[in-house]
Amino acid sequence: MSEEKSLDLSQVSVANLLNNEAPTAIPEPEVEEAPETVEEDPAAEVAEEVVAEAEESSVEEAETPDAVESAQEEPADTEDDPSVIEVLRSKMGYEVEGEFAEDYDGVAKFAGAVAEEIAKEQLDTVFSQFPDVEQYLQYRYNGGDPKQYFQATAPVVDYSAVEITDENVSIQRAVVQEFLQRSGYTGEEVTETVQEYLDAGILQRQANRSLGKLQQMQEKEAVEVVAKQKAEAEQHREQVQNQWTSIKGTIDKGSVKGFEIPTSDRKKFYSWMSEAVDKQGRTQRLVDREQMDMETQVAMEYLLWKKFDLNKLVSSTKNTKKAQNLKQKLQQKQPASQRMKGGKSSFKAPKKLPSLKDLL
Repeated sequence: MSEEKSLDLSQVSVANLLNNEAPTAIPEPEVEEAPETVEEDPAAEVAEEVVAEAEESSVEEAETPDAVESAQEEPADTEDDPSVIEVLRSKMGYEVEGEFAEDYDGVAKFAGAVAEEIAKEQLDTVFSQFPDVEQYLQYRYNGGDPKQYFQATAPVVDYSAVEITDENVSIQRAVVQEFLQRSGYTGEEVTETVQEYLDAGILQRQANRSLGKLQQMQEKEAVEVVAKQKAEAEQHREQVQNQWTSIKGTIDKGSVKGFEIPTSDRKKFYSWMSEAVDKQGRTQRLVDREQMDMETQVAMEYLLWKKFDLNKLVSSTKNTKKAQNLKQKLQQKQPASQRMKGGKSSFKAPKKLPSLKDLL
């Protein structure tokens, strides 16, 4: 049996265990070959324990709050990172004009602007496929009467679909009669003219001519009804614009029916009257009027009934106050001398009247 060698632990340090390139290597004991079992090396077990403790210590130091905080404080390389709005522009594919903040409100505002662009594209697609739809919507937007529109664009008899044949004399007669009536012929003249065409054998030829004229008339009427409504709407907008210009000029003067409007209130007052504050297009003035109580409404109507003549209203108020003051004075139980002089009387009656002898 060979001599058993033990490991000198005094020569083993942490530096030796952690540094593979250390000059001093861990001595390995000589182990005799055993036929079946190999004895465990206690030095290796000690080395493994020391290494495990060292690794746990390094991990704990890395996970300390200071280390985590320092890691969080390290500036991220965000110079080349796109903003949220830029990412949305790229994803949605819409170059919406305007500035949008990098917050929830900015994203919501950007999404609303994109939705408007999508809606416009969809409307343009519909209008390109159905031009008559665009024409009708424009007509209604300008305040046109739908009955007049359909009477002009979709009449009871669509002459563009009428056909003149040799056999159908009734259609020939009806077309000629309609054209003559539109041309200003009286009922008697229409009847005589149609009969003359029929007797002369030229009714079909006159019907073809009349049909072409009627088709042109219908097309012209359809265009004119839309153009007329558009012109009326433009005229109405111009009148409204002139009216608001006049209102602003009156407010800027600073004096209205005896009321002085301070300079700081003029712009706010005009905005209160003219600018819309909701989706229905109502101004704050209309909203406030709807929220008025009954007494305030009656007061406004009374001012309107009095033609806003504030001088008479102020004079009437003063006279009413004077009458009330006089009534209160008359109701007071005071001597006449006190009521006239406004205080106690200075006159005192003598206790005894002098006799005639005393006077002489």
